[in-house]
Amino acid sequence: MAHADPHDHGHHSHGPDHVPHVTPLPIYLKTFATLVVLTVITVGASYINLGTSVNLALALIIATTKACVVAAFFMHLASDHKFHTAVFASSIVFLGIFVAFTMFDTSARGQFDAQKKNRPAQMTDPFAKATAAPSAAPAAAAAPAGATKAGAKP
Repeated sequence: MAHADPHDHGHHSHGPDHVPHVTPLPIYLKTFATLVVLTVITVGASYINLGTSVNLALALIIATTKACVVAAFFMHLASDHKFHTAVFASSIVFLGIFVAFTMFDTSARGQFDAQKKNRPAQMTDPFAKATAAPSAAPAAAAAPAGATKAGAKP
């Protein structure tokens, strides 16, 4: 079988509307500087205690911003079809929704840790009472000296 184009060496053929995009070096340098600044902000924000929820939200916002910068310039979404940008944006929105649903129960985590000490040690017998931890002393030393059964040999 012969190819219709003798110069086609198995490379992907793009349509007539395909124009390769070459990003100039200053754009890459500005992108790098932006990512460095956002990383410094991330590290700085980790030293500030604004509360667990606020720190988590701030960290997620900074990480999402860095992901958008990488996608826009390194993945060329800024110069690509707007449909691809819409797909990326919708994935970010759905990720936010999934994280929000996961975070709904974070306020109740650890709430019942104080009740765990009353749980039975053996889960096969759920109605057994919790016993005290065994002491380090052996059982023979804990018994009184004259408490052996009559007729039992020591």
